[in-house]
Amino acid sequence: MTTLALKSYQQAALDALAGFARAAQVKGPALAFGELVGRPYNPDPFGAVPCVCLRIPTGGGKTLLAAHAVATLAREWRASDAPVAVWLVPSDTIRSQTLNALQTTGHPYRDALQASYGAEVRVCVLEDLANIAPSDWGQRAIVVVATIQSFRIDDTDKRNVYSFSEHFERHFKGCDAQRLRVLHDLPDAMVTAEEAAADGAGVRAGILKGFVGQPRWSLANWLALHEPLLIVDEAHNTKTDKSFTALKRLNPSAILELTATPIATQTNVLYHVSAQELAAEAMIKLPIALAEHPLGWQQAVFAAVQTQRALEGEALKDEAEGFGYVRPIVLFQAQNENDDVPPAALRQHLHDELHIPKEQIKIATGDTKELDGLNLAARDCPVRFVITVQALREGWDCPFAYVLCSLQKLSSATAVEQLLGRVLRMPYASRRGREALNRAYAHVCEAKFSTAASALADRLINHMGFEALDVASMLVQQSLLPVFDKNQPTALIEYAPVATDFAANSVPAALHNAPGIAVVQLAGEQRVVVTGHIGTKVEALLMAQVRGAKKQAQVKDKVAQHNALVAAQAAPASRGAHFAPVPTLGYRSTAQGQLWPLEVEAVLETVTLDLLTPDAVQLPDFHIVEQSNSFEIYLKDAHVQLRAADASQIALDYGSSSISADDLVRWLDQSLFQKLPDFTQSQRRAYFAAVVNHLLHEKGLSLVALAKARFKLAQDIEARVADLKDRAAKAQFRQLVLQETWTIEPDWVQPLLFVANRYPAPALSRYSGRYQFNKHFYPVLADLKDGGEEFACAQLLDAHPAVMHWVRNLDTAPCGFALATSRGRFFPDFVAELAGDGVNSGRIAVLEYKGAHLLNDPYEIEKRQVGELWARNSQGRCLFGYITKDRGGMGMTGQINALLNLRLHDPHGIHVAW
Repeated sequence: MTTLALKSYQQAALDALAGFARAAQVKGPALAFGELVGRPYNPDPFGAVPCVCLRIPTGGGKTLLAAHAVATLAREWRASDAPVAVWLVPSDTIRSQTLNALQTTGHPYRDALQASYGAEVRVCVLEDLANIAPSDWGQRAIVVVATIQSFRIDDTDKRNVYSFSEHFERHFKGCDAQRLRVLHDLPDAMVTAEEAAADGAGVRAGILKGFVGQPRWSLANWLALHEPLLIVDEAHNTKTDKSFTALKRLNPSAILELTATPIATQTNVLYHVSAQELAAEAMIKLPIALAEHPLGWQQAVFAAVQTQRALEGEALKDEAEGFGYVRPIVLFQAQNENDDVPPAALRQHLHDELHIPKEQIKIATGDTKELDGLNLAARDCPVRFVITVQALREGWDCPFAYVLCSLQKLSSATAVEQLLGRVLRMPYASRRGREALNRAYAHVCEAKFSTAASALADRLINHMGFEALDVASMLVQQSLLPVFDKNQPTALIEYAPVATDFAANSVPAALHNAPGIAVVQLAGEQRVVVTGHIGTKVEALLMAQVRGAKKQAQVKDKVAQHNALVAAQAAPASRGAHFAPVPTLGYRSTAQGQLWPLEVEAVLETVTLDLLTPDAVQLPDFHIVEQSNSFEIYLKDAHVQLRAADASQIALDYGSSSISADDLVRWLDQSLFQKLPDFTQSQRRAYFAAVVNHLLHEKGLSLVALAKARFKLAQDIEARVADLKDRAAKAQFRQLVLQETWTIEPDWVQPLLFVANRYPAPALSRYSGRYQFNKHFYPVLADLKDGGEEFACAQLLDAHPAVMHWVRNLDTAPCGFALATSRGRFFPDFVAELAGDGVNSGRIAVLEYKGAHLLNDPYEIEKRQVGELWARNSQGRCLFGYITKDRGGMGMTGQINALLNLRLHDPHGIHVAW
């Protein structure tokens, strides 16, 4: 089945989740989380039940990610092919939309489930559970979509999910006492004497008298028996005691939270997606071109209309050049009914003064719902302007929204982040041909310059899940941005200065006289407005304006956010600098042949891998660990399915089974076909059959034992094939590439380009130290710890006079620079553009730092050889250095000097071979 391809950051988030689940199986959640993330794990309030969060900012596609996460957790944590998952959402509206998407064939969310569980996967609401046949539980994946409110209440008697229901009689009567025992430890799961005594009405009056002390036949109890996986959307809303009680009451096996704004002290953030990652994958538009209109709302409205008209002209040209249809739309945030410009007045102004046809204007408020039934993406839809105030319908989609025009003050406007989130989303999740259509636009009414930028930044950071360093490069003054000329450079020119206001109770003279500080009246209150970097002395004075540790901590956080915004605007990429193209590595199979990108796949195409040798079918690391639950494999409609079996249904032992080896081979093929794409189905099945026969007849394992350990078996087979490919590739890579049987040379036609807003550094691994790097091309640095040898290397590079600017290289394509190796790709640590005098301009230096203990590692030697080959064949335009703490008495400074001070006239100055 073909599903919507995951973005790189989505796959990375799922990989992190899978890695955590595997490690947690062995080490427990706390140790696994600490080793993978590098931060302490908070076990409260769920104890041994793993509870982790994927932090996805607005526009990041968290629902698609959640749909894929069901299978990831079921496979890696539960070892189940037929899980029960409870998908909790914050409202009935979101529940209806999520349910519809998960049930609709062809929808990407449904496709994600069917890719793992086939068309028989059941997606339903709570009311449908009693109608599912007891035999279906454990035989097919079941996803239940509900609101958290369905379970969250003090008195469980007031929720139907906790009530005794005879509809569940056939479900509970099939369970033995051993399995029901898990309910005895859950709060309010048993029928009480008081409950039975109160059961005196209805046709079956008094039925509960015989159930005192027994598990209640309830929907919640039935879910609890299946230890469901919990998917919690907008999880920051569930951090209350009522919610914790409700979630624990469901007896979950694992909890996955998704939110843009987690509560830091209560959330185990496993993976955090950044704005730059979203922009690199064309999920959001960047930057936001911000225009402030101090002359009044009419000026803002006129400018927004002009922006729409210009964008629509660009869209027509874009479509003529082969890009999809878009019709840019303005979202107006009007004032409240009792203010000067409510929705009706704004509509009248647009029609009477700006001569906009009425059919192009729609109002969407709580009372006026003119968007209902309209498909805003349709070509024949005339709508170009949507007016709202606070509340758009939850989940409402406006794929062509490009311009936000707020007539309210951003500092006090409600729901502005909801509107901005819709404007940020990129149509079709694909970059446009004309640069103006890759940006979002905001027109705001503010009487004082730069206060809007500060307020908008605050909304992006505190309400939409973006990082301060990202936000700094997300906002730029529209008047200073070349918006509508395709031939203009795309680099940003100038940012609205960051201005942050603080409390001012008793302002000392030191603050009055400090540069970049103004004491002003805002909303009738005296405030200190600061622009520029806030030093430690000014920070201390600002903190002295408030009392109490909590308020002072808030000031400290606000200062840190302000300084991050200021520092980010100083980065070369933010100022409009350009980075020289960095050539990738290519090959020619013949001396005069075409130059192709050098990838390990090209090398592997020359290798024939035999999977049926006696060595290949052995799994030296495969060991079976007995688990408490039993498994059975059964056939249904020629489709192999597996399920966790109740002890009352089947008791598998190691001596006999109706399972065939062919059943297991088919299951292995279904599990691994996407991970072994280089082999045909007949090749895969022949290999899987050989492995199974080897384990059965030469290792003496039973088929039931293999069935129980099938997930571990699949993992080890995948690892074994990877090892075989690695060995074959290593030998062939040495001959074709390192010994230059092929012609190897840098590819200047298809180089890597470092450009603004395309540095998708994962948020959790960014550098967060106090030292300021002045020459790093981007506002953030990926994967750099504050201190240590690699940090010292980065400092030396930043301070070196031969370096114009540099990048802490990403370890992912296509935004990171990579060189091919026999294992795939090698991403060096640092890439620098060197300063030059014209002749030397555009020279590139690539550096890899390694600890001394790794210098003799065979793979590290291969990476060094590839880098030297890249530099050696670049005609002196590229340098490569392998840096370590000390080499033969030469420290890092000497090694970097030896590399960067080379000149073109030096015949040996084209590379450094350590």
